[in-house]
Amino acid sequence: MDPWTALAGAPRTAADTWGISGPTFLSLYALAGVLAALYGFGRRAMILRDAHRPEESARALSPTETAMLFDDRRPVLTGLAQLRGYYLIDSTGTPTRTPTTTEEHLLDPVSRTLHTHLRNSDKRHVLFLAGAARDALTSLRNTLTDRGYLISPEQRNALLLAAFPLGILFLLGVLRIIAGIANQHSVGYLILALIVVLVVMLLVRRPPRLTRLGRHVADESVRRNGHLRPHNAPAYSAYGPDSAAMGTALFGATVLWSLDPALAGATGTLAASGGFGGSGGSCSSSDGGSSGSSCSGGSSCGGGGCGGGCGG
Repeated sequence: MDPWTALAGAPRTAADTWGISGPTFLSLYALAGVLAALYGFGRRAMILRDAHRPEESARALSPTETAMLFDDRRPVLTGLAQLRGYYLIDSTGTPTRTPTTTEEHLLDPVSRTLHTHLRNSDKRHVLFLAGAARDALTSLRNTLTDRGYLISPEQRNALLLAAFPLGILFLLGVLRIIAGIANQHSVGYLILALIVVLVVMLLVRRPPRLTRLGRHVADESVRRNGHLRPHNAPAYSAYGPDSAAMGTALFGATVLWSLDPALAGATGTLAASGGFGGSGGSCSSSDGGSSGSSCSGGSSCGGGGCGGGCGG
């Protein structure tokens, strides 16, 4: 007779944890795990299914808006590159002149905020610049969320609720393991099942940064602006004053170092960091059951008893 069948069919004994034999509990736990996972991934797909917005797809994003698709802090570097592209600051980050009325309309709000800060303060490090532009960055993030490019707080909360059954199942497994160990039962298989439940729960609740619209726009921007990659050694001034800013938005701090190494050094920009340096390219998370990430683009920094088996 198969040992598993013998165990599963054994009569209940006083030694069974919670009055349920280990194999029986493990079977029920696995079934509940599958159902909870199907529910979680199904809800996840529905939550992340954003409506197609053709009017947004047709609207070109500004450099700092594009930068926000990749990182919350990259717009600061992009703003610096934009100010340098318009020759409003020099290689030390010092303002050279006041923007004209036309330039005021062409500059992004983050760039205007940075220019005001640099005009009134000698603190040039990107950390200080990020602090000075905090309100502008928050407004930028909220705007892109409202326009459907970034995952909203409501969607993040909904993902937590989608993973709630898996969380309850995980807690139940922990309690069963504790009780099984107290009764000197083997709980090895249940521990393995618990690990699987934990991984699936994290996958269900993990929010991507971008909606499908956001990923589409980010990928399309990288494709259209491949000529701005640092390894192509572009002459940014030849493509207009916003070209270096767009390059920084898409490919990170390496562009700023390529544009003006003195400015990058004076502001403490790290070419290899993720936020104030960053790898270039398009990074997006899938909106399916798992939240995998795909990235393409430029590189950074140029860089006991019968009841004791299995389930306690």
